Amino acid sequence: MDHGMKHSSSVEVWPFALTRSVRTGFRIVAAPDFLVDEHRHSLLHDVTAGDPTEDAVYRREYRGRGSESLFLLYRVVYLKAADVGQDGEYAMSGPRRTPLIEGVVCRTPPGAPATQELLADVHRRCRADVRAFFEADTTAHPVSPCPSFAAPETGETLRVVDLDPYLTEPSPSEGSTVTAHPGRRPSRIPRIARALLSAVLSALGLRPDRQVADAGDSVPGEGGKNPVSPEQARGGGTGAGHPASGRPRRLARTAGAILLTVLVFLVIRKLK
Repeated sequence: MDHGMKHSSSVEVWPFALTRSVRTGFRIVAAPDFLVDEHRHSLLHDVTAGDPTEDAVYRREYRGRGSESLFLLYRVVYLKAADVGQDGEYAMSGPRRTPLIEGVVCRTPPGAPATQELLADVHRRCRADVRAFFEADTTAHPVSPCPSFAAPETGETLRVVDLDPYLTEPSPSEGSTVTAHPGRRPSRIPRIARALLSAVLSALGLRPDRQVADAGDSVPGEGGKNPVSPEQARGGGTGAGHPASGRPRRLARTAGAILLTVLVFLVIRKLK
């Protein structure tokens, strides 16, 4: 943690704001115009993190494709009721106070000085957009592109909390970006593959929870009912008037499972 630095020349910064409304999730309300034009403003949702606090701001670097780096300086607070035309101290989303993230994006390090004046300027520039989003209360509300402005060079400095950089790296398959920072969920592809494979095995009667018993043990049927003998479980006996046809059926099921597993694997690789 450190404090904002003094700069001898003005720094060009772009304001942004994220919040939620009564019936919406957390949304990007205003974003730098160059990110909106490039349809990349969603990175603000991924990069911003931190608990609400009134006495500090967060600083985090975004490392994108190639040598691209962006630097975010922002605070996490609660939206004031007066900013959205409500009574009371805070704007409420149902029974909860409404969180607000507001700050700036810098294209060059070390970024803007962390001052009360800078954050006040950001709040003033984004206030109308935040109110319009909150009152519209819909996910269809468009993101407002914000032009840059010169950050104040002096002012009351704030405590800065540095967060680990948000990293992206090229995907081996298509060159797209995937997150590479701690605390994020792993890719959904392996989980989907496992679920699909489990469904295939279940449909073929080869579910993992069906285990073949050792000699002398009994194997429960569906739901633990109708126990059968070890011979019936291994397909070596007869039951209910059916000849010993369990072995061919199991072989067919196994062959089908192998074939479908290969197909699932090929589909998953295609989706990556």
